[in-house]
Amino acid sequence: MGGARETDAPPIPQGPLGEAALKQALNRPCAPLVFRKPANIDPVATMFGIVRLAGRTEIWPSHQGAPLWPLLQINLSTAPLVPEPLRDLALITVYISGAHAQSPTRIINTEDPDPNATWALSSYATVDGLKIAKAPRHGSPLIPQMGEWTEVRPDYANHDLAAQVIDTEANDVYAFGWCKTVQQTKLGGWPATVQSEPWWDHEKTKDTWDYVMQIENEPKAGWTGWGDGAAFIARSRERPHLWAIDVQFT
Repeated sequence: MGGARETDAPPIPQGPLGEAALKQALNRPCAPLVFRKPANIDPVATMFGIVRLAGRTEIWPSHQGAPLWPLLQINLSTAPLVPEPLRDLALITVYISGAHAQSPTRIINTEDPDPNATWALSSYATVDGLKIAKAPRHGSPLIPQMGEWTEVRPDYANHDLAAQVIDTEANDVYAFGWCKTVQQTKLGGWPATVQSEPWWDHEKTKDTWDYVMQIENEPKAGWTGWGDGAAFIARSRERPHLWAIDVQFT
């Protein structure tokens, strides 16, 4: 599940581990984003609260006739780290229904979008040939902010997720001050869960879901749609046109 792992994860070591081995097992690097400046006119920039690019024949996504809000545009080609499941892509755009932000449709198919889905994601292998998106009146209150990449940071699995890489019966992941999960919009790393491990397979499928991205609240952009939690996005390994989201809030 760690967003920067290689495709073939090693077996889970059993029994207690020394601190160095534990730190190595729980660590996945992540690329955090900060949004603190108004967005500029650069159409390929990473931004929150606005989407500026779309495919030539692509139409603005909607839910039951109402245009979705533009949430996020990420230029992966400028990221200091890209999770392995996203390395075939150059740009991702994300849209959300403001009225259903805390309980969005769990799995979407980007090859055959469902008009009843309450979020949407578009992905592009290159930015060449994309058009400037013509946004309809969508009523979003968000304030477009420019995204800035910070340095790649170590990110550590919390107790909800550590069992995927260590024996949690024999090891206490909270025994060390370094074992912190980055609570920030980011690529890779681990989901900073607030309830449980993500429920991407709540609707049972045969897919392997690779976590790739966390989207936090971004107050400077006017976004507090996740409450005190965050949204976690994953991509299907077997069917990469399928994407899943889990929103956890308290």
